[in-house]
Amino acid sequence: MYNELNTEQKNAVKEDGNVLVIACPGSGKTRVLTLRIAKNLMELESKKQCIVALTYTNRAAEEIHQRIEKLEVDTSQLWTGTIHSFCVNWILKPYAGYIQELKDGFSIIDEFTHEQLLKVIKEEYFLSPFVENITAFKRNGDYKTNDQNIKNAAKEFHTRLLNSKFIDFDLILYFSYRLLLEKPKIARTLSRFMKNFYIDEFQDTQDLQYGIIGEIIKSSGNTSSIFIVGDPDQAIYESLGGQAKTLDEIQQDIGGAKIKELHLSGNYRSSQRIIDLYSYFQMNEIKIIALGKKAKTQGIITYNQTLPKNDLHKEIARLIKKSLDQGIPESEICVVAPRWIFLTDIARKLKGELPTVSFDAPGLTPLPRNPDNFWYKLARLFLTRPSPGLYLTRIRWVKEIINDLNFIGVYSQVDDYDNCRKMLNIINRIKPNETDGIKYLSASFKELFKKINVDITNEKLRLHWETFFSGIIKRSEREDFKHIPTDVNSFKSMFMQSKGVVINTCHGVKGEEYETVISFGLLRGYIPHWNQIINRSYQTEFSASNKMLYVIGSRAKTNLHLISETGRFTINGNSYEPNYQLNSLTFNYDYDLI
Repeated sequence: MYNELNTEQKNAVKEDGNVLVIACPGSGKTRVLTLRIAKNLMELESKKQCIVALTYTNRAAEEIHQRIEKLEVDTSQLWTGTIHSFCVNWILKPYAGYIQELKDGFSIIDEFTHEQLLKVIKEEYFLSPFVENITAFKRNGDYKTNDQNIKNAAKEFHTRLLNSKFIDFDLILYFSYRLLLEKPKIARTLSRFMKNFYIDEFQDTQDLQYGIIGEIIKSSGNTSSIFIVGDPDQAIYESLGGQAKTLDEIQQDIGGAKIKELHLSGNYRSSQRIIDLYSYFQMNEIKIIALGKKAKTQGIITYNQTLPKNDLHKEIARLIKKSLDQGIPESEICVVAPRWIFLTDIARKLKGELPTVSFDAPGLTPLPRNPDNFWYKLARLFLTRPSPGLYLTRIRWVKEIINDLNFIGVYSQVDDYDNCRKMLNIINRIKPNETDGIKYLSASFKELFKKINVDITNEKLRLHWETFFSGIIKRSEREDFKHIPTDVNSFKSMFMQSKGVVINTCHGVKGEEYETVISFGLLRGYIPHWNQIINRSYQTEFSASNKMLYVIGSRAKTNLHLISETGRFTINGNSYEPNYQLNSLTFNYDYDLI
């Protein structure tokens, strides 16, 4: 299992107790994480114990789970997901009755309704649309902001949510933390069987999240351990409350227990030339050395500041074709930008320029990404094709469905392997004759519930139903999604493994790697966003800008094309300028090769 690991990686996998790992890009972080989890799974002393792995995205959680399954390690005692999913499944669902605001039931608001309501509240309280993170809580239940008007707006926002039996991500964290403090028995109960906690991308973790996990670990009497991994230089969610806490701060959160700090410093992904470029934006003084097969590859690195916006799609198409002509697979090419609204237009035009090339845009779908919504969970099963490689994953998804139905009280089957297999067989045989995505899912859900004799009109299921389907409709009506098709094949593409040229946002590609990265929209006001510039210090802008550019650059293995196009204007009619940090960089670009 450890034959291909270097010394730093082996030490991180084998080190006992609490560990913090600072890992540079391409250093094998995910491999270390999965091997250590696999090791801990095999060391569990009881079938009642489990391991919890918390990731920033559900996509990352699935990757970890699937990697461990490929090692042929039993994952039945592993739980992976985001901190919000963890709180919903392990704290709020079982114990919401203790919270006055939640005792009559709740549903998680979909992203579109959340955005629209927040927009209305900001207008009512005369807040700038660029103000972010206004609804985040401190541990004491107060809002993080010091501005009283913003506090009033946040309180009004959450009051309207709760009156409609909705909660958002901030309320999920706040209510979960409150439950652990007010009902210490909950933390003690969880700590008895949760033996190991893993936190990926710790630099994007909010203070309340540290507090929630800290309460559980403290209640264990330090019999539960924590393994934390990440890179402070990639802390691109600070505006949303992410904190790259120090070792001492994390130790304090878990009750003072000692944590050992380790490092993964070698880069096995990129050429040294790529590393030399993005190291310019590095905030920590850690020398990153290329150690992989591509370490000495020259590659092509370009920066274009004169390209007109109207010619952007033609230039990107040319760069894609150039990579394809060099033998680079489609799935090893990525087009990245700071905003989805840029990408929807580009995706449509690129398909016209390159009709024989496949494209994969995982975020360009009207299907809302709400993994805690029951119908979203069920949709995954109907929108993924049965295959041997996905069998264990789909069995795990069916287990979640059975557990949710049992929790609601409309089903009484145990979630053992036989029952999961039987339900999966039923789902695989359901194939409605519908081409429209919404009609296809609606028909599939109704037929399944008829076959398993479950009342689909249950109040809790109905609330999730309305949230899920209204979310699809509202999302498809958005300006940046108006050209995105809503047929069933487009819905299915959301869950397909990447096969074409990837089109994604700067945040969406975090943790991924490609032979060629083409990034555009590198303009001040987009990178960083205006909310990191307006009424902020230069240091705030400088830090936010560097971290975003660091993330973009470190996705590339050998080829990196950076574009600060011309022809974009602010709402006041002023021209957008190139990103300051990128524009000031002196680098030997390959202008003669593009």
